[in-house]
This record gives sequence, C-alpha cells and structure tokens, in this order.
Amino acid sequence: MDNVQAAKTVFSIASLLEAQGANPYRVRAYRRAAVGLLRLPEQAERYANAQGQLELPWLGERLRRKLGELVTRGRMQFHDELLAELPEGYRTLLAVPGVGPKTAERLIRELKIEGVAALAAAARRGELRTLRGIGVVREQRLGEAAERLLAEVA
Repeated sequence: MDNVQAAKTVFSIASLLEAQGANPYRVRAYRRAAVGLLRLPEQAERYANAQGQLELPWLGERLRRKLGELVTRGRMQFHDELLAELPEGYRTLLAVPGVGPKTAERLIRELKIEGVAALAAAARRGELRTLRGIGVVREQRLGEAAERLLAEVA
C-alpha cells in the first residue's frame, strides 16, 4: 500500500474515532500519523522492521505496530473492526468517494439516504444541496461518485 492510500485510511480512522466521541488526543495522533505518512520521502513500507512495525520516531508504539500492519499487509485489523461496528447503510455510504463519517451520518439522519443508489437519485433530484455545507458543485461530485460506484458493481 502506498503512502497516499495509507494516509487516507488513517484519516478515515481518525474521523471514525471522532464520530464515536473518542479521546481527542487519540484522534489527533491518528491525524498527525496520516500527515506524517504523506510527508515521508520514501514509501512507508521501507521503514518497517522485522516485526512489521514502522521505525519512525514520531509514532507511538501502538501506532508503529498498526501502521506497519497497514503498509505491509495492505489492511489494518483495527480499521476493519471500526467499520464492522457501523450499521450497513453507514458503511455503504462511506464507500462513496467524498462521503466521510459526518456526511454519511447527516445523509442518513436528515435525508434518510442509506445506500449508494439512493444517494445518486437524491443528487439527481437536487436534494443534497438542502444540507448545510453541500452546494451545487459538491452535490454534483457526490452524485457522480455514487454513479461510478454503481456502474462498477453492475
């Protein structure tokens, strides 16, 4: 897994933890780790030791192990566990590029959208822009992303 993909996963973990009301210091540690991955001059996998932990001085012991697992194996058990705790509709919406935990929650709570097809249909009808923070351009991007995801599955 390259640094950009790993950083996206780590940012996602930080957002999921924040949505769960986790300790803000823990959330910040994940965000800083993601930024650190993006700033590395080489692929993070090169910093892994024999135990699979990343040898980076700015990471704590647990994050060294978790990020090492992510960059060497391409997935992290902790991330999988966080996603497994979420309701199905929430997980489905998170698969759409541009939809994060907070947006997914608002789509479900305020517009009763719980799937990719429903998101694409709502975007076509112009319903997404009724949410604070979503304008015409973002609505169009989310709709297009949902349509692409539906086309991949079909």
